[in-house]
Amino acid sequence: MKTLTIKRNKFGVDIQEVYFQPNGCPDTDCDLRVDFCVPEPSKHASRALTAVVDLNEDSEAILAGFRRSYRREIQTGSDRDEFALNFTHDPRPPDIHRFCEAYDQFAQQQGLPLCNRNKLLFFAGQGALMLSSVRCAHSAHVLCQHAFIGDGRRARLLYSISSFRLYQYNSHQRNRIGRAHRLLHWADMNHFKQLDYTYYDLGGMAVRQNARLENINHFKRGFGGQERHEYVNFTPHNLKGWVAMQYLMRKL
Repeated sequence: MKTLTIKRNKFGVDIQEVYFQPNGCPDTDCDLRVDFCVPEPSKHASRALTAVVDLNEDSEAILAGFRRSYRREIQTGSDRDEFALNFTHDPRPPDIHRFCEAYDQFAQQQGLPLCNRNKLLFFAGQGALMLSSVRCAHSAHVLCQHAFIGDGRRARLLYSISSFRLYQYNSHQRNRIGRAHRLLHWADMNHFKQLDYTYYDLGGMAVRQNARLENINHFKRGFGGQERHEYVNFTPHNLKGWVAMQYLMRKL
C-alpha cells in the first residue's frame, strides 16, 4: 500500500497530512501533523462520519445493498446506452486543471470551498489520484465527475461535481443527471474492485444538522455502505502548530 502523506505550508505553518494510517507513519519536520480517516481518537481529535462499501463482496451483493430506486436507475441508464464513462488513472496537469475549473464553478454555485489544485497535483505525482466522469453518449456533454485518492486498499472520494443545478427547472434533465451520477458511482465501485481495492469510501458525511447536508447524506446512504465513525487527529509540535490546530478544528 502507498503511504498517502503530503506536506504543505499554510500561512507560514508547516502541516503534514496523512491518510488511512491507523498505526501512523514517521513524522517529517513539521509544526502540525493531521491524520485523516483513522479509527481511534488521539488527545486532540475531531469526529468524522463516512460510508464505506466493502468491495470484497461480489458485485451482485453490492448492488443488492443499494436503495431500490438506485438499482432501477442504474439498470435504466445501462440499458439505454445513453451515457459514456471514462476513468483516468494517471491524470496529467491539464486533466487536473480542467477538473478544478469545473469544480470551482460548481463550488461557487453551492457556496463550497474551491478545489485544492496543489493537493490534487501532488497526489497525481505520487500515482494516488484517479479521475472519473460520465458524459452524454450523443453530445459528449459532461454530466458528473469524481476525483479519488487511493492507497491500493481504500479509494476515497475527494471531490464530486454534478451539473444537476444547471437544470433545476427541467425535471427531465434532473432525473437524467441523477441516473448518470448513480451509474458513475456504481461504475467506480466496479472499477476499483477490478483493481483489487478493498473499500470504496463515499467521501465523508455531515455530522451537523443542516438540510442541504442531510440531502447529501441521504444520497450517499442509498449506496448501502457501512457507516463508520472515524477521526481527524491533530498532533501539534510547537506553538505555531497549536494555534493552527485550534483554527482547523473550528473549521471541521
